[in-house]
Amino acid sequence: MKGTRASIPGKVLAWVLCLAGLTAGVVCGGQTLWLANQGAYQTQGSAMLLEQGEEELSQSYLEQAIVAYQAYLAEGISMEQSMDLDRNNAFYTVKDPQGNAILASDELGDYREKATWTGTIQGPRTEESVTRYYDSPTAREQGLEELEKTYDEFVLEEFTDLAPYDEIPTEDEAATESGTAISAQERYLLEGYGVNYGQSETVEIAVYLRANLTPGGEVYTKLTYLSQMGYYRVELAVAAVVGLALGVLGLALLIRGAGYGPKTPEGGGVHPVDRYLPVDLLAVLAAVILLFWNGGMDLGAYATTMIPLEDTLLTLVSLALLAAGLLSALRQKRAGTWRENLLWRRIGQPVKQAGRKLWALLGRTAAQLPLFWLAALVFVVLCFFEGLCILAIRSGNGVGLLWLLLKAAEGVVLIWVVLAMRRLQEGAKNLAAGQLAYQLPLEKLWGPFRAHGEDLNNIRQGIQHAVEEQMKSERMKTELITNVSHDIKTPLTSIVNYVDLLKKEPMPNDQAKEYLEVLDRQSARLKKLTEDLVEASKASTGNLTVDLQPTDVNVLLTQTAGEYQEKLAARDLSLVLTPAPEAPKISADGRLLWRVFENLFSNIQKYALAGTRVYLTCQADENEVTITFRNISATPLNISADELMERFVRGDTSRNTEGSGLGLSIARSLTQLQHGTFSLTIDGDLFKAQLRFPRLS
Repeated sequence: MKGTRASIPGKVLAWVLCLAGLTAGVVCGGQTLWLANQGAYQTQGSAMLLEQGEEELSQSYLEQAIVAYQAYLAEGISMEQSMDLDRNNAFYTVKDPQGNAILASDELGDYREKATWTGTIQGPRTEESVTRYYDSPTAREQGLEELEKTYDEFVLEEFTDLAPYDEIPTEDEAATESGTAISAQERYLLEGYGVNYGQSETVEIAVYLRANLTPGGEVYTKLTYLSQMGYYRVELAVAAVVGLALGVLGLALLIRGAGYGPKTPEGGGVHPVDRYLPVDLLAVLAAVILLFWNGGMDLGAYATTMIPLEDTLLTLVSLALLAAGLLSALRQKRAGTWRENLLWRRIGQPVKQAGRKLWALLGRTAAQLPLFWLAALVFVVLCFFEGLCILAIRSGNGVGLLWLLLKAAEGVVLIWVVLAMRRLQEGAKNLAAGQLAYQLPLEKLWGPFRAHGEDLNNIRQGIQHAVEEQMKSERMKTELITNVSHDIKTPLTSIVNYVDLLKKEPMPNDQAKEYLEVLDRQSARLKKLTEDLVEASKASTGNLTVDLQPTDVNVLLTQTAGEYQEKLAARDLSLVLTPAPEAPKISADGRLLWRVFENLFSNIQKYALAGTRVYLTCQADENEVTITFRNISATPLNISADELMERFVRGDTSRNTEGSGLGLSIARSLTQLQHGTFSLTIDGDLFKAQLRFPRLS
């Protein structure tokens, strides 16, 4: 298949078929369309076509005859000299309203077509210059009245009026019509020109086409052509359809084989000349050809033979150029070389590179200038162009275009400055909001704005580095606590176990039993501290498995309150539980939430003032569930809520009571793991802890 497409004889045959068929189709198609517009394909179309041709010819000669008769009246030129008349096959007559012949051709006779015109023709217009001098204004006015009666119209010169012109003539030049000299002060000038219009004349002008035509001349050639066109009108339509079909077939074969041919160094099937024919240049040439080539569409209106040679050759050449351009573009497209072969890329790339170098040079120069001097330089440049506008206004040349260009440039610079400032403001805002991952784009910033953007990015990187270092320190601290806690837990377990074993053994005396109780109590306290450390480490790092499930807050609070009812009563504390009116549910891990409640109750049990009430309240609205713990502290709380939330910080500053100072920190971390918020409020001795969770609908 590829061999058939690439064969040279096949391509030659396709070219012949394409050009011959398309040329015949376009030429015959243009004549066919013209014949259709003239009504030649209707009943008696041939006769109608011939009648229209005779009417057009006679009307054209009539228009020439009217102009020629006007020239005859004005300049005396004979009508035969002014008219391009086929005298062998046409003649004319000019008659007055009474039918008397004024002018006529030498030979009259029978005619087949007649065109007449009756109208009024104005006689020739004549002008005469007049310059006269008078000795008084009255005499000049009388002379003006005489001139206006003499001519159909008398027109004064623009500088002439009825005031004395004492200063105009010199004494040597002063002279009257009789030749007598007078003084310059007594002379009055009258200058103008008189116009006479010729008499109007009503005539009838007629042009005739002879009944018997003589071979040769425009009339015979045109009417013979129209007769042939009418006779072969069907054959022309068939030739147009067949020619276009064959031409399209040949073009399709050429398109199918374009790009396939003998191997060349540039690639198979791509003609070496294609590299010198860019696709965009081919498109421009095609547009020019289509613009100036009528394509044979109007051949029938002006041709004198059925197949006009010049128009046919022009059509053939135009179609050949269009087909060659199309195939060249198609070959380049199939070879994948049309992009780099574009003319605008060849020309545009060097210009673009030079522009980039110039812009980079200006950018480096501006970047080295302080912002104040850069603004001053821009101001001076704008003032310079404003001065050019002022000069243009005074001279009246090009002010509109120059002013518009100046204002457009000022608008572009202003918009760019505003956008640069907004970009910098956005970067500073994101940086202030703590978005350390945000990177301020610098592609569209230039000069001092780019330098400022780089400074913001450097600040961001510095803050991010500091935060990373702090987080790294926190992780190391947490890992240290975790590792030490694990290391302590192993020997501590052994101590606890041996203390249990010693408690089962008989003690030698009461003093030894007392020592054993101290060991038992302190080892238990140390074990609890170690467990809290491990739990706090896991909670703060999120290294806990969280299983969020719908949880009824009232049920869980009631269970926790029941668990600590006796323990609080042992400390002389009264628990007041107020559940939510409904049964609100939240998404929480019951085990972790129980641990949060347990830490808060344990904290109340240790630090609440004996003989007071402890309030546990649950409130719910449409979006949120709030759980509140309130109690009175046994000791003054001379510490802020934020400090109390820190690890190892206890409300008992003397640290005499039991506790590790980790309970509240653990409670906050566990609450946050369940997508809740934990907050403390201290008002004098009043201690209030609030937990807020999103409510499930």
